[in-house]
Amino acid sequence: MKFKKFVATILILSMAAALFTGCRGGTSTQETTSDGTETYTFQVGHVVTADHSYHLGLQKFAELLSEKTNGKANVEIFPAGQLGNESDLIEGLTMGTIDMALCNSGNLASFTDSYAVFDLPFLFRDSEHAHRVLDGEIGQEALASLDTVGIKGLANWENGFFCTWNNKRPIETPEDMAGLKIRANNNPIHIAAYSALGVSAITMGWSEVYTAIQNGTVDGVSVSIPSMYTANIQEVAPYISTSGEFYVTVILMMNKNLYDSLPEDIQTALLEAAQEATDYQREVNQKQTDEYLQVLKDAGYTITEIDQEAFKNACWDKVYDQFAKEIGEEQIQSILNDY
Repeated sequence: MKFKKFVATILILSMAAALFTGCRGGTSTQETTSDGTETYTFQVGHVVTADHSYHLGLQKFAELLSEKTNGKANVEIFPAGQLGNESDLIEGLTMGTIDMALCNSGNLASFTDSYAVFDLPFLFRDSEHAHRVLDGEIGQEALASLDTVGIKGLANWENGFFCTWNNKRPIETPEDMAGLKIRANNNPIHIAAYSALGVSAITMGWSEVYTAIQNGTVDGVSVSIPSMYTANIQEVAPYISTSGEFYVTVILMMNKNLYDSLPEDIQTALLEAAQEATDYQREVNQKQTDEYLQVLKDAGYTITEIDQEAFKNACWDKVYDQFAKEIGEEQIQSILNDY
């Protein structure tokens, strides 16, 4: 009986510790220095390589945060899915087992519809259009609405325009997409758009994609050019398209309970550092896109450009009819008419 009571006590204490960790944030550390100063270290995860704009943007964010807090708040960055794939990271944020994450909006669909409007195919004319919307009222409202799922949105960064690379054929017309098996985000709007183009959309974690193309599980993938190039996707999917069917933002997020537990000056520094790092990350992402395309051209790859209007005409009506009422027709038209 004494042993059982001892085990029960240990279990209760463990559950209490786990509950406390979940409320405050899973992996952050808080320490008090010899002079009484409270210091904080936050862990942030992402799924791409350390030479990607995600990682470089996070390094800038960490630098700015340390400067703004005189070293009281610091960030440890974990690239390449070390803390899990994007669905794992987002789930961890909501549960409090992950401090911070940088994830693309397409993978938020299983948790919230806050970013659903931005998932529509061929919604934005160019990056400038996307940045105006995301930095404006609509984008900031989407960021703030993450509070409802236990996430504090810090800033809308950029994944960029998704393009389809495959190992079957060049893509020039909507008909060229028909019959392809393409890895896509676990996102109903993306899947519906590909279905309208005759594509079989298959969802899987980013770390699985290279092997999946190699063994024929999928024929290719749609994601941003820097993400594909830094993962060497061209080695297994040499038909390169600049199709740009989706513009996908990437959101720097934090567990809300952890954020709320922090002193006001640390909260302010987190928000300021995230916002100030936004332009840097976007600039790096665009620079990498341009540089990597040129490297691929110089290496002899054929890169096809599409008639975006033809692609939009092939899928827009079906997707719009399916999701417009749910998303809000007024909001969609506001974005389309933004100049």
